[in-house]
Formats: sequence, C-alpha cells, structure tokens
Amino acid sequence: MTESSITKKLINNILEWATELQHTAREFAKLPSYEQGNVWNDLTGDEGRRRTFGTDGKEYFTKGLYEPDDLVEKALKDLDEEIEKLPSAQKGALEKTLQMSKDYVGTNFRLKFLRTEKFDALLAAVRMALYFEEKLELFGEEKLAREIVQSDLDKDDMITLSSGYLQVLNALDFGERKVVFYYKALSNIDEHDCYKHRENILRSFWYVMNVISASEDVQKLGVANVVYNLGGIPHSGIDYEKSRRLAKLFRAIPVRFCTFYPCIDTKFWEVVVETFSVIINRFLLMRFRIIKGDHEEVLLKLKAVGIPADSLPVTEDSELLVDDHLKWVANLKRVEEEETREPLSKRSRSERESYYDPESISKLCKNSVSCYTVG
Repeated sequence: MTESSITKKLINNILEWATELQHTAREFAKLPSYEQGNVWNDLTGDEGRRRTFGTDGKEYFTKGLYEPDDLVEKALKDLDEEIEKLPSAQKGALEKTLQMSKDYVGTNFRLKFLRTEKFDALLAAVRMALYFEEKLELFGEEKLAREIVQSDLDKDDMITLSSGYLQVLNALDFGERKVVFYYKALSNIDEHDCYKHRENILRSFWYVMNVISASEDVQKLGVANVVYNLGGIPHSGIDYEKSRRLAKLFRAIPVRFCTFYPCIDTKFWEVVVETFSVIINRFLLMRFRIIKGDHEEVLLKLKAVGIPADSLPVTEDSELLVDDHLKWVANLKRVEEEETREPLSKRSRSERESYYDPESISKLCKNSVSCYTVG
C-alpha cells in the first residue's frame, strides 16, 4: 500500500468512524486550506510514517521536520527576541528561572518548545512563558530551575500517579507517535480513586507529560490521545475546574497533542466531552474526534483510525489495568535515582529513550506496526 493510499484510507476511516462536533466542523471550515491540511497531517500521522533513517542511524525527515543547523540557529535567536518582547507580567516566572539558572533553560530545553510549535518562535515563547507560570503555581519557586522527579510529588500525588488513570501506552500509533491514555476523563469514579485533591492530578499530569516531552520523537512528532469514558459515572460528577486547569496545561507543556479521541457510550459522557471541547483551545478542538460504541466497537474504530487499540490498559468489562504502568513508574524512579550519579544528558540517545519507555524505541515501533492494521 502506498503512502498516499494509506493516508487516504485513514482519512476515510476518521470521517466514517469518528464523530466531529458541530462547532468543530464550523471552525474547521473557517480555516485556510493550508491549516486544514495541517490538521489532517496531525490526525493521520503523515510525518512519522514518512520519516526514514540512514544506515548510520541518522534521521532523515520530511521537509516539514527537517532541521538544518542554520534553521535551528535562527529559530533559537528568534525565540530569544520573542521572549524579550513579551509583557513582563506574562513572563515573570520565566525571568525568575533565568536568574536562578540560565543553563537549565539551555538549547535543548528551548528546542522542545520550538519543535512543539513547528518552529514558530512567537508561539514557542508564549508556551514557554506559560510553562514556567504553571510550574511555579504547581511546584513552587525553589523547583523552577530543575526537572520535577517523583521525590517532588507528595503522597497523594504518588497515589494519583500510581492509579493508572493516566498512562503512556507501550505501542505507538500508525504515525509512530506515543499514545497517552486517559481513563474516565481523569475523574473519580469512586471516592478518591483517581485523586484526593485537584492538585494531585495536575501535578501527576505535569510529571508524566514532562517526562515524555524529553523524547526527541515526541518533540518532533507529537502524541496521540485516547480518553476512555466507557462504563461507570463519577460518583460526585465532573470537576470542570480541573478540566479548565488541564486545558491550560495542554497549552503550557512542550508537547503537541496531534489527535484527541474521547470514547463514550452514554449521553452523560457525551455532555462531558462537549463541555470540555468548549474549554480547550482551537488547535486541540480541530483535532478532537469522538468515538462512540461499546468496548468492542470502540476498539475496532480506534484501530481503523490508527490507534493501537489492543494495547489499551482495559479489560472487556472496561476495568482498568495498571501492572505495566506501575512497572513504568518504578523504572522512572530507578533512573531518576541513577541520574544523581550520571546526568541523562550525557548518555547515548538509546539510553535516553529507554528512560521514557520500558522497552526500546525500535522495539516499540515494530510492535506498533504489527499489532493492528488500517482498515
């Protein structure tokens, strides 16, 4: 099957199996043709499938992902200039971080934001400023100029992290992107089974997203998202303030959320999803598609749109599975403890990538292709 035919098949499957909200369709129709094309590129994962590697292991990307040295050098300079132009009230936390440690906000760190925003320096500057404002609010000033690790999370944060309501799948989607899994919209189905305090889920979300944002593949390709809302209804309803805060973190974390598939089976969850779609920004709204049906139907439809549905950590009865996730969390803790002896930045790329997944990236790529087919 040729690349163009794969893309066409994916587009047809998305149109057939994933429901587009009415206001999404209206907003999409207003976009210029090139932006509509960008939306479909993200939904189908074109860039990841077209990427190739040379015999020397060097990456060779499509035009949109190619990063010649002169482009990177100019983008970094432009980013500094755009940060300088931002209002002081918007970048207070960023300026405070720079005063504490300019090394922390170095080239590799700034590249994460540039890649997330496709090298748009202004958007990268805005995201970077918001990143530190949110980090300041969640973790305090003393942690601004260093990475957040598990020892920075309190007991309730760790319970939330270990609950498995937020996981990163071991298989990639059809665009070779990581897939982030959200169980029951990160809500408490029973009392405190996801989080005790709102800050617990916000800090856990920050931690997980910040971990995967260090992966070069995530920086260049973005991530796919699946929200599994089948089965039980939250005992105390939906915390929409939590949803609003999460939507803000989506705009701050240096990760591009390329696709967003809420999976629902009841009218209650449909209302929840529609409400959340009003909270998120336009970028994410354009990539928002709803999957409806029972568990079996949802898995089939997710496979059709390029998601490795067999890797979803849920049973046929929609019960959550957490064993693989707990191993991943434990592996992260182990590497974080080792990091005090040997900084991750000094290790090989293969060693760095193994930090973000229990298995190597090459093995994950093979799994992601073999575990499902498009159609």
